[in-house]
Amino acid sequence: MRVAVPTPSERISPVFDSAGQVLLVDLDEGTERSRCVSPLPGDSLPARVTRLQELGVAVLICGGISRPLRQMIDASGIRVYPWMAGPVDEVLEAYRQGRLHEGQWLMPGCSEAERAEVQDGGGPAARPGRVPGGRKGEHDTRR
Repeated sequence: MRVAVPTPSERISPVFDSAGQVLLVDLDEGTERSRCVSPLPGDSLPARVTRLQELGVAVLICGGISRPLRQMIDASGIRVYPWMAGPVDEVLEAYRQGRLHEGQWLMPGCSEAERAEVQDGGGPAARPGRVPGGRKGEHDTRR
């Protein structure tokens, strides 16, 4: 499963809409297999969604995100964990362990509705049997 995290350095970018690049992390049953950085187009929101799809992203962990871009990404089937903040490696570890819902990873000032968006905690540990990048209630039927 491929996870994308917008980052200019070692921390998550505060706003996905204007991030210049994403860190791509390939996970296999929660274990990191590889990582690389890829640029994001800045010309339009649909171009950003298309790029994520081309890169094979199943999960996007990001900071703030506009409602139109979030709706486009949701419609593409990519699972979004918005309103995240902190050092990339620590947030990725929290994702792998299903702990993204813990307050320390949420951006300051997040509302209850925004907190509810990450209640499943994220990551393979939180969603055994779920389709990577799938929506709540979708399960892997390939077994």
